[in-house]
Amino acid sequence: MINLSLISPEITLFCGALLILMADVFLGKKIPNFFYASRLLSLVICAITITIIVSNFTKAELLFSNMYLSNTFTSFVKAILVGLLTIVIAFSSRFVFSNQKISAEFIALLMIATTGGMILISSNDFLTFYLGLELQALSLYLLAALNRNSAKSSEAGMKYFILGCLASGILLFGISMIYGFSGTTNFLNLMNLYHNGVTAEIPVGVMFGFVMVLTAMFFKISAAPFHMWSPDVYEGSASIVTTFFATVVKFSAVMILLRLFSSLIIGWPGIEKIFVFTSMASLAVGSFGAIFQKNLKRLLAYSSIGHIGFILLGMAAFGREAWIACMVYMVIYAIISVGSFGFLILIRGNNDETVGYETDEENEKIFSINALSGLAKTNPYMAFSLAVLMFSTAGIPPLAGFFSKFYILTAAIAHGYLITSIIAVLFSVVSAYYYLRIVKVMYFDEPQNLMKLDCVNNVKAMIFVTALFNLGLIFFLNSFVNSIANFAGL
Repeated sequence: MINLSLISPEITLFCGALLILMADVFLGKKIPNFFYASRLLSLVICAITITIIVSNFTKAELLFSNMYLSNTFTSFVKAILVGLLTIVIAFSSRFVFSNQKISAEFIALLMIATTGGMILISSNDFLTFYLGLELQALSLYLLAALNRNSAKSSEAGMKYFILGCLASGILLFGISMIYGFSGTTNFLNLMNLYHNGVTAEIPVGVMFGFVMVLTAMFFKISAAPFHMWSPDVYEGSASIVTTFFATVVKFSAVMILLRLFSSLIIGWPGIEKIFVFTSMASLAVGSFGAIFQKNLKRLLAYSSIGHIGFILLGMAAFGREAWIACMVYMVIYAIISVGSFGFLILIRGNNDETVGYETDEENEKIFSINALSGLAKTNPYMAFSLAVLMFSTAGIPPLAGFFSKFYILTAAIAHGYLITSIIAVLFSVVSAYYYLRIVKVMYFDEPQNLMKLDCVNNVKAMIFVTALFNLGLIFFLNSFVNSIANFAGL
């Protein structure tokens, strides 16, 4: 007898997306301003989903012939994913209002993509793993190309689609190699086969297959040298979509990679070298690639690549402390991203009717870093919040971003990666240049073209809250870290 309550969060969120689409089809033209109701309905569905997740938090069970796993770790990640989705939908009020014709499709795609991430994190077999990954990816391709009037948006969607198909092909090839040499795609069977003494030697074909799977996942998290799509997609997409990519999508992809690495390939000789190499490449690309960027979206895209470098360095250091460090880093990074990418949502051009749908030429101007000049005088609260977030992202103590990097480096040094950790610190120092440059432009440069910010109070309040979190984490740091370790079952 299948316990459907354990998969009810995914069912609720997916059926909620379909309900919003159907309601828009039948009621959208009959009821004026129906988009308000669809957005409110999506928030209610998210609240119901989180309630169901919390009620099943401590339950651990395998479903569908051991293909689907529900435990404390998966519930913890799902709760964060739906929480981030709720914030993104709450942030989308201005965008939805200005783009009423596609508001239902936009919200439904966000919910379906999050459902894919939830299936992905609970997968215990490569078949459900691929199902969740593609359900999420197909929604993301549409979201990236949502602005049909923008050449950059179309280019972003096309690049993301083509490279995503390539990554999916590599993933399927890797899965077929694993199945061909092991006879199973189930995670539990693979663990029993190669980690519990049933088979002493791991076939080369299985290891090669896992390398292919890792390569595909490196693309999904935009780790160098598989990062080429990230800056273009971040720049071409609407600001609210970019925020979704940087929070929900990034968090789910890193968490499933962490779960794969910790459960399936831990202890394989030499496998950590792949993570160390990719980590150093990501740190180098993220640090030096952002220095010459003039567009705020592209700068934050390269910044996210650098953050992935730190995560991969933590994964290379086997052990419980390393997993906790990676979890803490991703939770803090998600909170910082809510604030920093949320700020992009507030920026608007001269055309008040098309928020997020400005022309490519206008986007170049309004998202230029130089457009931030004088923000401290025109909007001191937002300038202060953004400055705190930039300092935290740079890893300056005693802000939250410093402690996230500190835990990663501590775990890496304990595992013997002293030289690698020193190089990571040096890259972090380089990246601090472009974060501090933003602060300098806001506070010390003379105003040129004054940046216009929307008066969306819930977005401004959330940005300010994330800044306060980064300032105040030091006072409850131990409780924060211990809570994550307990919730994640580590």
